[in-house]
Parts: sequence; structure tokens; C-alpha cells
Amino acid sequence: MSVVEIPQAMAYAVIAGVDPVYGIYASIIQGVLGALLSSSEHLTTGPTNTQSLLIASSVTVVMRSAEVPDPESYYLLLVFTLTVMKGFIQLMFWALRFGELVQFISRSVLLGVASGAAILIVSGQMASFLGISRSSALTEDPTLFGVSRDIVGLLPRLHEVNPVAVLLGLLTIGITVGARQINRFIPGALIGVVLSAGLVAAFDLSVPVLGKIQQGFPHFQPPVLDIHVWQQLLPGALALALLGGIESVAIAKTIAARSGEKIIPNQEFFAQGFKNAVTGFFQCIPGSASFTRSALDYEAGAATRFAAVLNAIFVGIIFLLFSDYARFIPYAALGGVLFVVAWGLLDLRYFLRVYRADRSDAVVFAVTFLSTILLPLQYAVFIGIFLNIAFYLRTSSRLHIAEMVQTDTGTFFERPIYDKQSGERKVIFVQIEGELFFALADQLRDQLTSIQRSSVRVVVIRLKRCHSIDATILDVLENFVKDMQKTRRHVLLCGVKPEISRVLRDYGLDRLIGPENIFPAEAGVFSSARRALMRARILVGSSIDVSNIKVDDEGEITYEI
Repeated sequence: MSVVEIPQAMAYAVIAGVDPVYGIYASIIQGVLGALLSSSEHLTTGPTNTQSLLIASSVTVVMRSAEVPDPESYYLLLVFTLTVMKGFIQLMFWALRFGELVQFISRSVLLGVASGAAILIVSGQMASFLGISRSSALTEDPTLFGVSRDIVGLLPRLHEVNPVAVLLGLLTIGITVGARQINRFIPGALIGVVLSAGLVAAFDLSVPVLGKIQQGFPHFQPPVLDIHVWQQLLPGALALALLGGIESVAIAKTIAARSGEKIIPNQEFFAQGFKNAVTGFFQCIPGSASFTRSALDYEAGAATRFAAVLNAIFVGIIFLLFSDYARFIPYAALGGVLFVVAWGLLDLRYFLRVYRADRSDAVVFAVTFLSTILLPLQYAVFIGIFLNIAFYLRTSSRLHIAEMVQTDTGTFFERPIYDKQSGERKVIFVQIEGELFFALADQLRDQLTSIQRSSVRVVVIRLKRCHSIDATILDVLENFVKDMQKTRRHVLLCGVKPEISRVLRDYGLDRLIGPENIFPAEAGVFSSARRALMRARILVGSSIDVSNIKVDDEGEITYEI
């Protein structure tokens, strides 16, 4: 696995705009810490494509307004500061137990960002692949972002295309793809990069190369402590923390579905946060979980997390032994590796499938994808998550309430409240479903007000299918009960589960309604509902025909109203 990680780590560092050695540092140190702290036995962490793109996007914005004597060193310092900030934010999420909230971020957001990242990788690495100096192909126009920035910077330099670099890039792509077709465990990317570097060294090919890279071990590097800089980096750090945490949990759960492990989402936020917060002080770029390397770890037969630890150690050994030869690696070869990575990220087929199945998810995917390629990447992440949550709230804020009507056989069926066939009733039996939270308050108030204005004398509300009730809904129910009692009418609750009963008791609503008018949920279907309806008949003064009362073997009382 280490032979797969080395070219990836170097390539992702290039995407982030830093020397490849810092990608290697992250692979080694974050790989060890991430493996030891994760709740997964197979999660492998280090530099990743989307994280590297976010690094470049976030730091570039700050650099445009920075006036420093050594921009390259300051850029590096900002990257390390970003790592520390990301770690602290993820640790804050862990402390607040936000790990469980990742279930509210749909796959459409992740794939929208990933597919957009694929386009950004291709456009951003096109200059390297064509043998054009990356620095000369960058535009300094502050109004351009994403693909448009790469294209505007590249087009005037197309006459500088280096055919030899293009051939080396194509060679790397061919070897990488070909190796995968033969056996996915063959390190095609490494073979392609090494072969390209060998050709450059043997024939003294004139192409842009990495050149001499820093050797040795990382040293302690404190972050920038300027509050103004932290404010500028905050959107990027927050996006890195959110996306990194979500990706890590999603990858861990995907592998756990095959390995049978139990994943603790909040633990993943701690693991990712701690390793980033610590390694930012030791010249590491922000990292996250890698699906490619984690899946490879599992499929290679790794049984424990120490396989990932050993992999990180092997990365360090290989780097120390052969780093001197890295100076011959052509940028075009790394560009070829990243093109293959980008192809694996692009998943437009998902959009076509989800478009036919769920238009809301399709909108989330499309908007996130377009935002990723046209806007600063950190904002694209926020847009995708905001849309995702907005659609979720729209769906969950629909009140599910219906009248339950008993048939001649004693069974119940649902129909809209005050259906034309319902007529005037003294007793109405309604069922409310789902999570009762503040967004439903107005809808519930309107429904209950309509009931209150009718001639109904007793309202039986079934809560068996309610999972939770918040204070705003309790306030609506309290006002409804008080208004009904002012006119000597009654409200009964049935199907009340223990957790709902506890909330009613703590709020004081049980005393207002009266314990005799609250019927706990029972094992039998509609058992508590039948008891509540019997109580309703008594309250309205109806005579009860004893011959209609039946008691089964389990003691359940039934009465046909």
C-alpha cells in the first residue's frame, strides 16, 4: 500500500501548492496517529484530493492580500496554520458530539464536491501535463476562481506546450490504467512515475521536474498567531473540518459494511481533529481519510489498524532511501497520476440516476458540482450542505396528522381530518406522526384550532408514532388543552411511549390534561387507543352497551364505538 501512497501524497501536495515532501510528512505522521485513534481497523489517513484543493483555494485568497518579503515561506506557514485550525474545529465538533449529525449530509453533497474536484484537478494540472510552468500559467485576476481561473491563465501559454512532457504524462496514465486492468494491487502509479523519472535522468529530457526536495525529518513549526489571518482562513478551515469529518465517517462506514466493524462517528471526528491539531505543528498539510488506500488496506487482508501504521513507517523508509532521486520526477507524470484519480472521482452517472429518482437530491448534486468548479471551493462545500439541510427541513416540516376512523369490524383506517364523509362528531380520534419540532408548530396549531371551532367535545390524540416533542409543540398542545377546558371539553392522549411521557411530565402537561386522560402505549395494536375511546364515550355521557365490550386472553379490552 505504501507504494500506492507515495506518488499520491506527492501529487496531492502539488495540488495544495507545496513541496511534495510535505505530503510525505502528512502521510507518515497522520497515517500513524489516524490509524491508532480511529474506531475503524482499516481507515488510512493522509493527504487527499479534495482536501488539497481546499488548501490551495483557502490559502490563495489570503495570499492575494498579503504583503510579505518571502511569499513561498509564508504560503507554507499558512498551510500549517490551516492544519492546526482544522484540527481544533474538528475537536470542537467532537466535544459537542456533532459526529452523529453527519447522517444529515447526503451522498449527493459528497459526490457533487468530488465530481467538481475532478474537473478542478484536470484544469489545475493541465499546465503541468502539457509541460508548461505552473507559475507562469496562473492568472492573478482576483475575480476568477476554479476552472475559469485555470483556463484564463493557460490559454495564452498554449504555444509553450512541451511534447516530451505530454508523452511522459500519457505514458504514466497508460501504465497506471493498464496495471489496474491486470491487478489492482500492482502499483501502476508508482511504476509510471519511476519510469518517467528514469527516462528523464537517462536521456536528460528537457521537461519541468520536481528538482531537489527537502530531505530529513519535519521540525517544530508554530502556526501564525495573527487573529486577522485566522479570520481569513476560518471559512477554509471550517470547510476542511466538515468535509474531512464527513468523508472519514462515510469511508469508515463503507468499509465497515463489509468488515462488520462498529464505527463510532464522533470518535472519527476526535481522531481526525487530534491528528491535524498535532501534526500542524510539525509541517504537515491538512489530511483526511482516503477511500482508495483504506479499501486497498482491507482488500489486501489487513486484520488490524497496525497495518496502516506499518504502511506509514514504510512510506518514511522509502522516502529516506530514495528521496534524492525524486528530483527527476516530471510534473507531467504526477499530472498523469492525478488525471487517473480525477477520472475515478467523476460520477455524473449518479446525477442521471438520482435525477430520475429524487429531484431534490439531483438539485443538491448539480448545484454543489457547479459551485465547486466556479466558486471558491470552501463556499461550494457550505452551499451543498446548506441545500441538503434545507431540503431535509422542507420534507421533515410537513405535519403528518390524520383522523382515525373505526370500521364495523373494529379496525381503523386513516382519512384527512374533516373529510366530507365524517360529518359532525362528539368524539374525534386523530393520529400525529414523526418528529414534532418547532417547524411544525404553525401547522399543528391551525389543525387544532379547526377542531376546537367544531362541535367536537372530546379529542383523542394518538402519539404512538411520535418520536420526540420539543418545547414549542408542547406549548401549542398546552394552549389547545386550556382552550378546550374553558368550554368544558376534553383532550385525551393515547399511545404515549415512556420517553414522550417523561417529556409531558417534565413540562407539566400531564397535570393539566389529567393522569386519567393519558393512556400509555401498550403491546397490543391500538390497545391504548381503545381504552381512550371508551374514556371519551364516558366523558360525552354516551351510554355504553356492555355486550359490546370484549376482553381477550391477554386482558386487552376492546369496545366498538
